Amino acid sequence: MSTAVKEFVLTYVIENISTLKENERFFSPIVDHFNVPWRIGCVRVDGFFNVYVFCEKPKDSGEWAITTENTYELISATGKSFKKTGKDCNYGTSSQFSAWGFNQFVQWETMEKEYTINDRLVVQAHVVIEKITGIETPKIRHFDETTKILSDVTLIVKDIKFYVSKMTLAAQSSYFNSMFFGEFEESKKSKIKLDGVNAEDFQYFLELLYLEPTLTNSNVEGVLVLADMYDAKNATRLCEEFLIGKSKDSYRNKLAISMKFQLEDLKKHCIESLKCRADIRAVLGASGGEPKFDLSITNSLFEKMFSLPE
Repeated sequence: MSTAVKEFVLTYVIENISTLKENERFFSPIVDHFNVPWRIGCVRVDGFFNVYVFCEKPKDSGEWAITTENTYELISATGKSFKKTGKDCNYGTSSQFSAWGFNQFVQWETMEKEYTINDRLVVQAHVVIEKITGIETPKIRHFDETTKILSDVTLIVKDIKFYVSKMTLAAQSSYFNSMFFGEFEESKKSKIKLDGVNAEDFQYFLELLYLEPTLTNSNVEGVLVLADMYDAKNATRLCEEFLIGKSKDSYRNKLAISMKFQLEDLKKHCIESLKCRADIRAVLGASGGEPKFDLSITNSLFEKMFSLPE
């Protein structure tokens, strides 16, 4: 498993916030992160706005456990934020709770007065996974000893051997084409070590090169890093198409990816999909927060904001 920090941000723009009734629950769409479904839930109770992060993985799906630190945040039209952090949020088979958050997060009157944007409310939850057990992402395609007979080269990443076809990789990557069929020393080797690569990301990258439906919100950025590193343009295109057409991740996260990897179609899609000023504030986040967008994206966001009605 990757040792990288596992974290994600959920974003929820609540419509018609003033019409919500006492004890009426409302939820964001479910979004998968790290092979687990999550969503934000909110409720109005006794003059307060309550907010929670729900883990929607069934408790009867084997033994599993997740411990998180959750930061819940409201963001105003000007970028002012109000937030609280909850530690040791335990989800899983043995936990009696499927949601963690704050009762009496903020007074309803304060929320309406200081944080609503044209009767909409921007809610975000930053989730840091501190411990996760019992949840594995199944491999769609194997590149282990069972496929050795079909391979003609072995790539070694962090002591893990991947048995692959030179032709398949070379057809989709100019880097591997040069490595296998150029004038490099590696072209004569049957085993090649790749440095500076995460083995888990490389597994997903290979699955994509073999045209498997491997992409998720959690692995697409790692795959894009390798697609850029190995000049695999078709893999980059497939990642962009996934983010535009299938991913339910927030436009904030998608725009950050479009900036990092210069994905112009994704950027255009995200900007065009923003329908109100609250949507744009959800993308911009709180003042001084992350991500910090480049001038091109920032200008596009403000141009879109000023083109929208109040």
